[in-house]
Amino acid sequence: MNTIVGAFVAMVIAVLTASLALLSGPEITSLGDITGLQWVILIIGGLVTFFKDFQAISARRLVNKVTGSGDGGGTVG
Repeated sequence: MNTIVGAFVAMVIAVLTASLALLSGPEITSLGDITGLQWVILIIGGLVTFFKDFQAISARRLVNKVTGSGDGGGTVG
């Protein structure tokens, strides 16, 4: 569960950051000025961020399980 929550938090941060950058554009004065294509790009970017972080957290947990260490590294024994 913490893997999903961690990836979701990363996605929310990325989407909010991208939204703020988009809203600071010279021709954007309200949410209604954002085009459908821009919304699609924003959502896809959020999903990519979610899956990237989900994969990274999952891989780190697997490495910890295999190596018996808590730092994501160690030696296989």
